[in-house]
Amino acid sequence: MDDLEQQLIGLITQIRQHVPKSLQWRLAMNRLLLEIQQFPGLRKSSHPDYPEALNRTFEWVSNNISEFEPYSDSVAESLVRWVNGYLRWRIQDLYSPDKNAPLSLDVNIASDFGEITLLDKLPNSTLSGLDALIENSQRESKQRIGLELKLYIEQDPEEKLKNSYLRSSVECNCQFLSQRLVLKEPPDKVTDIARDLSIPRTTVNSHWNRNCKPMLQKIAEDLGYKQEQSL
Repeated sequence: MDDLEQQLIGLITQIRQHVPKSLQWRLAMNRLLLEIQQFPGLRKSSHPDYPEALNRTFEWVSNNISEFEPYSDSVAESLVRWVNGYLRWRIQDLYSPDKNAPLSLDVNIASDFGEITLLDKLPNSTLSGLDALIENSQRESKQRIGLELKLYIEQDPEEKLKNSYLRSSVECNCQFLSQRLVLKEPPDKVTDIARDLSIPRTTVNSHWNRNCKPMLQKIAEDLGYKQEQSL
């Protein structure tokens, strides 16, 4: 049995042993999803909203991994077939004229600063120069990393985001703010968030800029974003 097979078996076993949504469960699940993304046989699509189809598939995997059973002696082969079976329909949905358009990491969205994308809302030092230099291969990489960042925010596997909060309000943490200011479409306004939490707008804004944005920048860089440097 090769290393990949052992790793997949170990991760699936860990996921099934831990309480769903617990820290240990989320850590193992996040590692499994990252492994699945690297499978050469994972179904692909040139549709610009493919990352959303992939994200929906990963959500399905998270909710149904307990139902997975290998089709053959190869867990990797069985797993990619199982994932592709669902992903195929999600990709087909992208081409359906009757469906509501899913969230795309590159689709333009409204904001207080005009039309921007999900990835544009990250700190400029992380994404500087990326859009101008992106070509087909680079765009695929950008979408992949953007999806990984979205998954990281949603799952917060090490609870770094959740544990960065205001002394006066545990609810005002970086995961909560990232969900409302980065993932939500359209994003909420800081004023509305502050009102919901009964916290001054300046306090929320300061926490976001001083703590949350730098943390997201570091996470994005760890996932593969690099600041463009002039030659």
